[in-house]
Amino acid sequence: MATTIKDLGNGLIARWSTAADQERIATLFGHVFRRTADDPPNERMIAYVHHQMSGQHPLIGPNDVALVEDTRSGMVVAATAVMRQRWEYAGIPFTLSRAEPVAAHEEYRNRGLVRATFDLMHARSAEQGDLAQCITGIPYFYRQFGYEFAVDLGGSRAVMLAAIPEAKEGQAEPFMVRDATLDDLPQIRMLYERERSRLAGGLPILVSASFDHDHWRWTLTGQTAEAGEGWNTHMIIRPDGQTIGYVLTGRVRWSPEKVRILGMMVEPGAPLTAVMPPVLRALRAMAPSIPVIPPKPGEPRQLVFVLGASHPVYDALGRDLIARSEPPYGWYVRVPNVPLFLRHIRAVLERRLAGSFLAGYTGELKIDFFKGGLRMVFEEGRIAFIEPWQAPIYGDETSACFPPLVFLQLLFGRRSLEELRAWHDDVWADDEPAMLLNSLFPKQQSWVLPLD
Repeated sequence: MATTIKDLGNGLIARWSTAADQERIATLFGHVFRRTADDPPNERMIAYVHHQMSGQHPLIGPNDVALVEDTRSGMVVAATAVMRQRWEYAGIPFTLSRAEPVAAHEEYRNRGLVRATFDLMHARSAEQGDLAQCITGIPYFYRQFGYEFAVDLGGSRAVMLAAIPEAKEGQAEPFMVRDATLDDLPQIRMLYERERSRLAGGLPILVSASFDHDHWRWTLTGQTAEAGEGWNTHMIIRPDGQTIGYVLTGRVRWSPEKVRILGMMVEPGAPLTAVMPPVLRALRAMAPSIPVIPPKPGEPRQLVFVLGASHPVYDALGRDLIARSEPPYGWYVRVPNVPLFLRHIRAVLERRLAGSFLAGYTGELKIDFFKGGLRMVFEEGRIAFIEPWQAPIYGDETSACFPPLVFLQLLFGRRSLEELRAWHDDVWADDEPAMLLNSLFPKQQSWVLPLD
């Protein structure tokens, strides 16, 4: 892969990192990610960067940080670390680049330096054949670079530790929890596949993250509390040692009061309603041992199940035990070539159409995005063409219209067409195109587990 060095003027250059940049990149992130200007460097972020650039991380290496260097001082003054991931859309895999973390030194802000690092990422991502990019970022900012909140991120239910029911006196626990080992990896992977294949709102999960045996191994043997990465995997077992499920707990507590649960699934035939009470008690017992980052006094008071907009665990907890519900935030997603992405998932779109009242449809759909658009041609229920399209100056050929980026919410099932029409005055569709769009892009929940 070619090395890119871009002269930004005034002694600033944008380029990709090397192993020799590790300390300077860590210094930048440690400096920027402080809570106040008087705080010392953020040690967790420094450890996180060292892990990312160690050569051991499954998604990123020492040459995968897009940075801006001030050649006059030698400082790294802006940087975007880029992890490569694989997601699946209705079972169809696609690769994408994830920006995480992103920082610019306060003395160098408002000069377009973060944009320069994203330009590097977007160019490399295109070179690698990625169909999208993503980030779990701050509100609004990344819309400037073509990103939209298009896929659910998080969503939670909280249970107060004090409300967890006690076991009956003298009665042994029917289920227990132990730390996972490498020998558990085959079952862990099957349980994760089961969790991300679950039904949500009556439909399968639309978008989810796929990761392999080596990545799971890294979560067990490579992640550390010092870097705040990922989760601890625990196996749910019967008294005879039979493993019937897993539960993923946050490796650290970001707040002393809260312990995050990032995943939970059991084997078929294991009733969650019976499993939940002893697992809750086991999680309550281990909660104080989970380190707080940054260290601060306080005891855990609640378990926060961060499992998406809906999950079987929420149903098994019951309404009386859930103290608080939080809706999902959103993954920012950028799709630089929407027609190309639609061609990639053509089989899904044709399958949806065949299962609708428009099966066998012949016609075309012309969508205006104001800054370009796309045209889809259907022949007897099959998609013959998906291509870029520009609304003509004269005439009325447009079937539907979406402001730039808003269409991504429909594409990834986060919002229905009716919701988008109600919230955006400049989203519209004629009657038949609306029926077609509803058939092609139904509202459907996603669950993408962050893999860092």
